[in-house]
Order: sequence, then structure tokens, then C-alpha cells
Amino acid sequence: MKSILLKIFLFLLVFSMMFYKSQKVTVRGIAKDTTKNRNFVMVVINDTLMKHKGDGYSELLKNKYRVFADKQGYYQIKAKPTDTLYFYSDKYFTQKYKVADIIKNKIKVELKPEPCVPYIACEQKQPSNFYIFVGERISKKYEPDPYYCNRRRSLDDGGMKYTYKIKDNIYGDYPKDTIEFKSYSHLGRPMIEYYDTVLLFVGEYCGKLYQEKYQFFDLYKTKDGRWASPGDPYKFDKYQEDKTIKAQSIDFDPFIRISTIPPDDDDQRFQNYEAPYYRLIGDKAVPLMGTYIKDLIKVKMGGSLKNKNIDLDKIK
Repeated sequence: MKSILLKIFLFLLVFSMMFYKSQKVTVRGIAKDTTKNRNFVMVVINDTLMKHKGDGYSELLKNKYRVFADKQGYYQIKAKPTDTLYFYSDKYFTQKYKVADIIKNKIKVELKPEPCVPYIACEQKQPSNFYIFVGERISKKYEPDPYYCNRRRSLDDGGMKYTYKIKDNIYGDYPKDTIEFKSYSHLGRPMIEYYDTVLLFVGEYCGKLYQEKYQFFDLYKTKDGRWASPGDPYKFDKYQEDKTIKAQSIDFDPFIRISTIPPDDDDQRFQNYEAPYYRLIGDKAVPLMGTYIKDLIKVKMGGSLKNKNIDLDKIK
């Protein structure tokens, strides 16, 4: 009889423990970073949001997998005792604790800041070196700006770092056959990514190479082996007042077919493939008119790059 009662007791004990572990409890605690008069600590159950970023992310938010601590650091979230809470804040080291340990030990979370570097503004207006070249992309990667001690965030938070193969040096004679530079865009994905071959304008400022913001042309080969950009020469400079360069009839490579369907449906930056610059075949455009490189550079010099010291006599 005692043996049976003991087994029943043990069964009930194990069952109650399993039941407890499977039930959500309300976790209340304190989580702070070191920002004055602000507190941006995010509390996430089991790192769920980070693991599923972009895939069902909004649905997970509805299920209350995360909360934010208030200005005093207080937070409240429902989780299982077996769950782990992750504590995040931008530019701070993440910490994680088991729910059961937080409750038992009354853990107060104080996030430690990441190391920072002093911010030194680049005041250089004219580039030390300026390069214009025909390029073909080799690679790209997002590169965040450094974490600066003396400003809450950098101007752009980071940009894309590109490596391009230089197919033709047009201006500046960059000494290598590949070049790395950074590109910033506030308008979504940088437009240069949508084209295989582009005419690029890259300046050196404070020892670093940057694409002149938004400045490029898409390029295609002509029958005589030159490079030209089809369409209106001001297709990327529509608001430029001085429009002296005109497109001309060009015999492009007869096999060129350009898709007229924008890669991003909601992107309004793409050109119109219309007559007389193109002939349409279904959803493809055949280029008929365009502009050669030297005149493309004149377009930029009359607008976005008019303050750059470009010597036209040195253009190849």
C-alpha cells in the first residue's frame, strides 16, 4: 500500500512540475542601459524575433514575444519558467537569463555599452582624387558605420561597400583593376545594383573612397565596341535646368534586350522605355538612341557634379 501511495505521490509531483514549466507566468523586473533620461532595452523571449527576422516577423509581434522596458527600466512579460529572456539595446552587449533564475534571484539587468571611437567629421569638400570608370560589380556587403562616442548615431548608420572590376578607366587612372568604395542611399536599394555595367563617379574624401551620391549611368556596348547609355541622357537628372546634351542614334549591340519590368514594383526611380529612345518587343526594350561617355560626364558636370574639379581634357 505504501509503495502504491509513493508512486502516486511521485507521479503527481512530476506532473505538477511539468505543468508548472508548461504554464506561462508573469515576469516582472528591471532592465537598463546607461543612456541618460532614456531607456531602450528590448526584452525578447527565446531570441524568437531575431531568429525569424523577415519571416513571419509581424505575426510574432502580435503574439507578444517582446516588450520594452520603460524609462525607469521596469518591464513585464509573460513567459514559461523554462524560457530564456534576451535583453537588447542598440550599441550594448546583449544579455540573457532563464526566466526561473530571474524570478528566483530577482536579477536586475544592467547592459554594458560596446566600445566606441571618437567621431571626427570630414570637412573635405573637394576630393583628393576623383575617378570615373566603367565598372562591373564583383561583390557587395552592408558595412555599418563605427559606433561613435560623441554622437548618438551616425548620419547614415552605414552603407553598402562594393567591390567593382574596372573595365575601362575614364578619368583619374585608378591604379588597380578592382576598386572598393562605399555607397549611401536614402532612397532604398542603391540603383547601381540593378545594372550589370555602369559608369561610376567615385571620390576620395579624408582617405576613403565614396560613390558620389546617386551618380551613375547604366552602360551597354555599341556595335563598334564603345560604351553608351541608352535613353534620355537626363533620365537620372530630370530636375536639372541646363539640358544641352541630346541623345543621338546609336547602333547598340543587336542582342541587347532590356527588361521594362521594374525589379521592385513600388520603386518610382526607374526610367520609362519609350520612343524614340527604344523599340518595345513585349516586355523588353531595344535601345535605339543614347549618349556616349564623354557627353554623359558633361551631363553630370552641368548638374550634380558641377562643383567638382573635373578636367575634360583628361577624359579618355
